[in-house]
Amino acid sequence: MSISLKHRIEYGTLRSIIFIINLLPVPVILGFSGLLGRLAWIIYPFRLDVAYKNLSTILPGQPKKDRMGILRRTYIQFAQTFGLIFILHRKKMMEQIANAEISGLDKVEKALAQGKGAILTTYHGCWFEAYFAWFNKTNLPTTLIYQKQSNPLSNQYFVRQRTRYGNALHHLDSASGMKAYEEALAKNHLLIVSLDQRYSAKGTDVLFFDTPLKCAKGTAVLHMRTKAPVLTSVYYMKNGKLHIDFDSVDLPDYTEISEDAIQDLTTRAISKYEMHIRNYPEQWFSLFHKLWTKKGYDKVSRNFRDLIFS
Repeated sequence: MSISLKHRIEYGTLRSIIFIINLLPVPVILGFSGLLGRLAWIIYPFRLDVAYKNLSTILPGQPKKDRMGILRRTYIQFAQTFGLIFILHRKKMMEQIANAEISGLDKVEKALAQGKGAILTTYHGCWFEAYFAWFNKTNLPTTLIYQKQSNPLSNQYFVRQRTRYGNALHHLDSASGMKAYEEALAKNHLLIVSLDQRYSAKGTDVLFFDTPLKCAKGTAVLHMRTKAPVLTSVYYMKNGKLHIDFDSVDLPDYTEISEDAIQDLTTRAISKYEMHIRNYPEQWFSLFHKLWTKKGYDKVSRNFRDLIFS
């Protein structure tokens, strides 16, 4: 594989930043990254228009000052999360993952006991690296469908980071195709699939927070081809503790792969995420994604109170 000079420079810069970060104690890293989040909120609030409109969709009727408070906490949360990605191997982070509070693991075990694998849907939360690392830590046979980074050196680095906890988590490029996904299920793996994404060309029409969304068909088609059970999963921080919750999706016996069946299954799965996202909007990474529409985002005005006291 040929590595361009641009990729080498980018990767060298990344590793230099990681080296410097790891010289610092974890509380200092958290404090500094939180400060960066506050500065971003005040000076350069990336995609504020998108985040505000998405928040208005998931929490309709909420006063503007309350939304501003959530968004301010979101920028701080996101900055701290990215700071922690680079220190997954530190003792404090390893303890955090090892001591995660898990619910619904019995449902995962019951699904895998059928021997067909299980389609583990999830969402884009802030603590995604800790979530992935947990599967290696617990040695659950898992395959992650992920989108490779454009820089192969950086891509390899983040994959290696997760293997510090074990080798149970396998990676499949999102371009691998359905045959590769079916092979993972045939090995009785959990197959991690993200649902909260917009597929404008090939998606199925569902309502997500009572708003039309083009959602990927892969979960539904895989289930109908393999009869693998479908599960949901969320990961989040609560009172300083990492939580991972699993649940099963109750499904009828679909007799054919039709658009109606795909739409029904996808709706049953994605609707289970709505309550959690409403409870923890500041930990939902897709708050900054153009989920429901590509355009039509109005500029958000802010006053001094919004910037400092929200």
